[in-house]
Amino acid sequence: MTMFYYKGAFRETDNVIYFKSEVPLVQHDVILFGERTYFIESVEKEFLLLERVGSIVTVSV
Repeated sequence: MTMFYYKGAFRETDNVIYFKSEVPLVQHDVILFGERTYFIESVEKEFLLLERVGSIVTVSV
């Protein structure tokens, strides 16, 4: 199993997180860390710019 290692930062803060994923992450993905949800604003190599999301709304088509 391949693991992908990432470093993430939050806009306008010095907070950085390190984490791994079983799938590659791309711009506009939404990721969950425990009860917190983050939107991937941009991806540069293994560096992600994250934005916290308040809630997710379920939409069906």
